[in-house]
Amino acid sequence: MTTADVQKPHNDGQTLSISPSTHPVFLVPEDSRLVLSQSSEDSQLVSYLCHGITRNPKDLRAHTRLIYLRLKQKDSTALYTALLDLFLALEDKGLSLRQHLLRLCTSHLQPHQHQLLADSLEKGLHADAPLPDTGLSLLHKGIESDILLVTKPCSNQENLPADPVAEALACLEYGQIDQALDLLETAMMVEPGNAVIRTELLSIYRRGGMTERYQKQTLSMQQAGHSLPSDWSL
Repeated sequence: MTTADVQKPHNDGQTLSISPSTHPVFLVPEDSRLVLSQSSEDSQLVSYLCHGITRNPKDLRAHTRLIYLRLKQKDSTALYTALLDLFLALEDKGLSLRQHLLRLCTSHLQPHQHQLLADSLEKGLHADAPLPDTGLSLLHKGIESDILLVTKPCSNQENLPADPVAEALACLEYGQIDQALDLLETAMMVEPGNAVIRTELLSIYRRGGMTERYQKQTLSMQQAGHSLPSDWSL
């Protein structure tokens, strides 16, 4: 796919709706449209797209879909993060695409967020470059600004699978909700700044109405010395 392919929605602006009973993995890969409709299950879409970007940072379609979804949500930090990850993935390439999406999102960004991205249009951004604001970036190699520099190690780190989110999703497909939660909660203690893990974990809490379990995890993170991410809420 070229940058020209993702500069506007396909199929006359129609949107792809995800029903509560259908996981995006069964629908999104088969559809060419870029604008995925926001619904009660938009957290599933966010989790799916973030996971795809983590696995394949050069997936421009996933980046653009996430930006359109974040634009609907009117959350400047989430939108900035989605744009930042696209900029990091493209580096100094895809100038027209970066310009188009930045113009589209300008009015929804904080002034300093827009300025940072606008200043990088010509030279590009790199994942290992120091940035004053990395948002909740999936691709930047620096430490997120809302996470402490020193965190306590988790004793269960050696027991985690290589991809805890994928393992958790597999558990969910077989109805093993507690096992999926155990995996994600442990992974969250090891990597409190991992937005993919956090998004999937919060999605399960919300869908299951698991307020008490969410509160227990919150307390565990605080006791371990982790700062709570800005989007850690039900």
